[in-house]
Amino acid sequence: MFDAGRKTDAEYAIEYIQENPEAGLCCEDQRWWITPNANETDQQVLFLDAVEAERLKDDARLQAVPDIAHPGRALWIMRKMT
Repeated sequence: MFDAGRKTDAEYAIEYIQENPEAGLCCEDQRWWITPNANETDQQVLFLDAVEAERLKDDARLQAVPDIAHPGRALWIMRKMT
């Protein structure tokens, strides 16, 4: 089970996102976290430092979401694999 609010690495974070398809990677003001629901990016379950977050956001399985509701915040979600 995944612990709420714990610091993690890119491998663990991608595993969480794969197992929770609604989840996403968020960034705002140099802070990085995993949200359990990409539609509600204020929720935070896992935290990453900048190095691990950069590794995660560059993972080919993730895609950036353009034009989210929070100015200054970025979001990446799991790609739809076809």
